[in-house]
Amino acid sequence: MRIRAVIVAALVLLAGCSAVSFGSDGQQGAPTDTVTPVPVTGTDRGASATTTPVDLPPGVNADGSVNAVELAQAHDAYVENRSYTWFVDYDTGRPDFVGGVFTRRAVVGNGSFFVQQVSLGPGANSSLYVNESGGFLRSAEGNETRYELIQVPGDHGEYVFADDAIRRFLGGTTFDVTTVERGGQTYYRLYVADGPIPDTLAASPVVVRNYTATAYVTSDGFVRSLTAQYDRVVDGNQSHVSFRYDYSHVGESTPRAPDWVGEIHLRSTPEPVPPGTTTPNGTTPPSDESTATAAGTTTDELDE
Repeated sequence: MRIRAVIVAALVLLAGCSAVSFGSDGQQGAPTDTVTPVPVTGTDRGASATTTPVDLPPGVNADGSVNAVELAQAHDAYVENRSYTWFVDYDTGRPDFVGGVFTRRAVVGNGSFFVQQVSLGPGANSSLYVNESGGFLRSAEGNETRYELIQVPGDHGEYVFADDAIRRFLGGTTFDVTTVERGGQTYYRLYVADGPIPDTLAASPVVVRNYTATAYVTSDGFVRSLTAQYDRVVDGNQSHVSFRYDYSHVGESTPRAPDWVGEIHLRSTPEPVPPGTTTPNGTTPPSDESTATAAGTTTDELDE
């Protein structure tokens, strides 16, 4: 089995939104300090909303428009050398499709990271632990559990696709911008309901309607939480898409190797990397085309 096929089977990048609870392997428990990605009022949990000040995050303009590329770059710069826990729910409205509904959680820090994904439709549930010696992958589907040692697993940015979500959901629309105080931190709240469709969605070959999005951003461009919801119509069939990600334990996360990592050396041997093989790609949220793609794969590979 090629490395690419392993990643396809284990870490499909096609979205999900669910209330799945994760186990304790390599993780720190459910986030407790996540900013709630819902519209904020002055009475919401003690938060106070004010008019937008002049000093805005990178890429956020006074008229409410967003340069999503600039904001994504600032976000990446903020998290690059910090530890964190990241959780995402993504539901494409296609639970019958491989990866159509999944949750993913990543714990990043100290030169290592742990990613766990639970798929609610077809496809494997998987866990990947990466340190300086390589990647340790466990995937379970039906009654079969596979253990693999991956020589070139990539870095955490290839599995935490926040920057792609920022570019996808925040560019090309106009937001209502206010500030919100939470725990001594000021967040810029970007909110739009039934507003203009983001450029990336508008350019897709499907019809997108009823777009709503909310993001909480610090002054240096860290997008701590982001939600988006919309309806899409493909060949006359309408489905509802929902997306949410949250960061927590920023600067405090410590990935832990699951117990099964020590057994992988006994179960499998490293797979040689074919010449020209690229590292696994886990950065792009699913497209709004009728056929979606997975991490490190093409549409044709998924259809086979």
